[in-house]
Amino acid sequence: RPDSTGDTKGRERNNLFSFTDSNGKEISVDVENEALYMIDVDLVKLLPQAFEDFQQNFKLPGILPGGSHCMMNAVNANGRPFMGPNVYITPPSSFTHFHQDGHGTVDSGHLCLSGYNEVIMLRRLTERHKCHAIELLTGTSDTHHTLYGLPHRDVKESHPGWPSKQSIRRCEEMGYYPSVFILKAGQAV
Repeated sequence: RPDSTGDTKGRERNNLFSFTDSNGKEISVDVENEALYMIDVDLVKLLPQAFEDFQQNFKLPGILPGGSHCMMNAVNANGRPFMGPNVYITPPSSFTHFHQDGHGTVDSGHLCLSGYNEVIMLRRLTERHKCHAIELLTGTSDTHHTLYGLPHRDVKESHPGWPSKQSIRRCEEMGYYPSVFILKAGQAV
């Protein structure tokens, strides 16, 4: 770090972020030269103070898991499956392949803290129509993997590209009512 005059001579730089992974191994990341990509971080269990702050300051708390507008609000927190919220911290230009949140069993919300987040939502569909929509949007016939596989992994795999304007138009023609949102910092859907 430079001093107040900008001089870095004789100073050791310490740009390491160190943590212990789930196997107990100590990991250090040089944050100046490497990007940290945190996926599916359970805000409730892993960042409880951040979750408490989020709950107290979120403008629509009733839509959160277990909230007054959530269908699981009559089930106590220990009796319902984990429903989030999850946090994703990614470097610029990161990508999540096309998927259905919560395997189609939950409603999802997206809040963009910085940068941009493109989200495409379809109306509720039968399984047959979901598969057809995925074929139209991604050009793949492996609809089961796209619908039920994990969209966020640190393993390099081949995934279908992001839907084109033409494929979204074909979904409109089929009555699947795609909605496309490009969120910028501070926006939510």
